[in-house]
Amino acid sequence: MASVSEPKAKVEESNAHASPASEETRLKSFQIYRWNPDQPTEKPRMQTYTLDLNKTGPMVLDALVRIKNELDPTLTFRRSCREGICGSCAMNINGMNTLACLCK
Repeated sequence: MASVSEPKAKVEESNAHASPASEETRLKSFQIYRWNPDQPTEKPRMQTYTLDLNKTGPMVLDALVRIKNELDPTLTFRRSCREGICGSCAMNINGMNTLACLCK
């Protein structure tokens, strides 16, 4: 299960000569339900990851792939076609069962 929240913050300019194309940082927090099968007596928990959506694709699956590649390589999930055909990335997102590759 994943839940999503979207706080906004501005990018801090490091010098007076910053490019006019500087864009606002779009931060989104992803709460992911985690359980470690190697430690079955440990309770499941929610773990929060925050990403800048300007550097992430538009779908939840893109965010999960980025979390796995850049923040936490222990995160595991199923995915296959990325086109909403196979159903491999089906999960509960914001309380609804859906495909992560189709959910924005």
